[in-house]
Amino acid sequence: MERDTITSQSHTVLVGCLCFLFTVVMFSVTSIAASTKKVLMLGNNITQVEAPTISKNVKKVENFTFEYEITKDPKLPKADAADFDILWLGQGEICEGGWRFTDQGADAVLAFVEEGGVCINVEQDHDDAVGCPTPWLPKPLNGDETDRTQNFEPTKAPEVGTLFTEPNKIKEFVTDDKWHNPDPAYIPLATVGKHLVVALLYHGKGAYIITAIQNEDQVKVDTNLPFIENLLFYAATLQDKILAVEPHDKLAVTWSQLKMRP
Repeated sequence: MERDTITSQSHTVLVGCLCFLFTVVMFSVTSIAASTKKVLMLGNNITQVEAPTISKNVKKVENFTFEYEITKDPKLPKADAADFDILWLGQGEICEGGWRFTDQGADAVLAFVEEGGVCINVEQDHDDAVGCPTPWLPKPLNGDETDRTQNFEPTKAPEVGTLFTEPNKIKEFVTDDKWHNPDPAYIPLATVGKHLVVALLYHGKGAYIITAIQNEDQVKVDTNLPFIENLLFYAATLQDKILAVEPHDKLAVTWSQLKMRP
């Protein structure tokens, strides 16, 4: 009887150790997968400082490491959510003194977000005489030619989260031409008067983070760099939350449910 008791206790300890080991392994694999984010940047056609400065200086933010690839091709043939997590549309790459994007590029952005990527856009030059089309966005949003500002007002939307507080406490960032007349699907995150300077839009399996930050020269990029760090951290965290509810995450859900069973 005593030997049976000892054997039973040993079996219980062994099962407990295996469960703990499995949990540690699963957590480690998940952490490794979530810690590195690949960023495709459309840049270097208008300003030569934005993409190099960001890719050189924003390599690690909190628990995320960022790897960059810079492309000048406005058709965005590499914009595949299977290869990249974040798509950065740089300063003036869509509009700068007129429409500079391509139909292929607009379609590529839409597909990238639909497939689970997060697209961040920087301020695009909106000329009232020319306008700035937005076919790369799935919902209507209008640009407006406005004065440059550095102040902003966070909204009370719960989606704001830690956008302006982590890892940096943001007091100001440089914005120029801003956004207005948004479709109700857009979630305002920060405003200047009646204009949007940061907004969130969910689309398909991914999301857009629309901004009006201006990175046209080194001084402005350096001024905006703390907020750029926050933006990338916010985007990385947001994507992980989105992926957590996707069907391919069923293993983690199943294991959690198993642990709760008596």
